[in-house]
Amino acid sequence: MRTAILTGGAVDNFQWLAGVIKKDDRIICVDGGAGYAAALGLVPDVIIGDMDSIDRADLERFAGQGALIKEYSVEKDDTDTALALAEALAGGPEEIIILGAIGTRFDHSLANVHLLRVAHDRGVKARIMNEYNEITLVAPGQRVVLAGDPGDAFSLLPLTEQVTGVNVTGARWPLQDATFCIGNPYGVSNRLAAGRAEISIKTGLLLLIRPSDRGEL
Repeated sequence: MRTAILTGGAVDNFQWLAGVIKKDDRIICVDGGAGYAAALGLVPDVIIGDMDSIDRADLERFAGQGALIKEYSVEKDDTDTALALAEALAGGPEEIIILGAIGTRFDHSLANVHLLRVAHDRGVKARIMNEYNEITLVAPGQRVVLAGDPGDAFSLLPLTEQVTGVNVTGARWPLQDATFCIGNPYGVSNRLAAGRAEISIKTGLLLLIRPSDRGEL
């Protein structure tokens, strides 16, 4: 089972969003993310958060349609998206996708990226996706295969203080037994040399970011 967490961050392309969410996904909306579900004609399984950015009429309508409402105080230690991730993990999913999690609030965007580690520590694969980027983790013991077209961009950045034993093959700039440290972002904007690249590491956690052609600095 896959769980889709739909947050209230920026979504510019509703056609893209509709194409990502699958019919069998368990849908958890974070507060105002329920507005996106309403626009797509979807009924969330759960709506969670402090409800400070959701239309109350939508909330009542969704409750009447069977959505589980979990309302929290505005004064809380966790972010709404962290609460949604905990709810998702409690359901034992095989995979979690977090949508709308990258927006105009950089603090929230960065906090959401850090939530990938929470899912990893629970043994669940998680991705953050928007129209412009897909963000995942590379962990020790994994061999991550990137498929695409020659010239497709990808970036590697350390999530932990240090990442050792970084090996990248099939890229324009391959790496062998490299070390990445926070403060030296030399893994930005690598590219596929052909149609396939492989990435592995020995220690630490590495962010893998795959931008779309529309993404710009």
